[in-house]
Amino acid sequence: AYVGENDIASLFEYECKTSGAQRMPYPQVVASGNNACTIHYSQNNAIANDGDLLLMDAGCDYNGYVSDVTRTWPVNGKFTGPQREVYELVLEAHQRCIEQCVVGSTLKQIHRLSVELLSQAVSKLGIVDADARNIILQGFYRPYYPHSIGHWLGMDTHDVHHISSTQPLEPGVVMTIEPGLYLPRHMHNIPPHYRGIGIRLEDDVVVHATGPEVLSAESPLVPEHVEKLMDASVTG
Repeated sequence: AYVGENDIASLFEYECKTSGAQRMPYPQVVASGNNACTIHYSQNNAIANDGDLLLMDAGCDYNGYVSDVTRTWPVNGKFTGPQREVYELVLEAHQRCIEQCVVGSTLKQIHRLSVELLSQAVSKLGIVDADARNIILQGFYRPYYPHSIGHWLGMDTHDVHHISSTQPLEPGVVMTIEPGLYLPRHMHNIPPHYRGIGIRLEDDVVVHATGPEVLSAESPLVPEHVEKLMDASVTG
């Protein structure tokens, strides 16, 4: 055993508040292993074990504005082969979708792109025995990617609800981009080496006339950078 989910949640809240944040804007998700396949998991009471991935969806409220960021990393500091395969496919979708956070695009269009890319991913991984087109048409991706690509962000975590996902993006819009793949242990159609892997990668993005700006860019995403940071936290 390594560390408890609640230990990580408590440390994060402590660091946020001692750095000036007034409160936490929503219950933190600190989900290790198969718990990461529960989208709004909030029990945070399990032990993160060697070989597990840990998914953390958290943010803070600083002077009236909130953040909402998700990272997934290996508890022992090194991705296994299957974990890295899934991670890199989610990362590709994440990067491609951020590129589309430009003036004139819409959240709905970006979501459709995420569905296309993650449908290709579950086909490539052998999770669904169909090509991406049929996976999309039949909705076969939904058990593994059951949520939207993102939401508006501001003075509330989902700010604001009455703005349509078909509204063209304008300069100054702030939104999240958060693709994910969730491969629960109980789904026996999933190849065994992928079962229990849950990965979501979420950043906060500002739309500018010149293109997207990622506010949470200092938090590592590339697998090599994640492993380097984990190694430094152990050896440093």
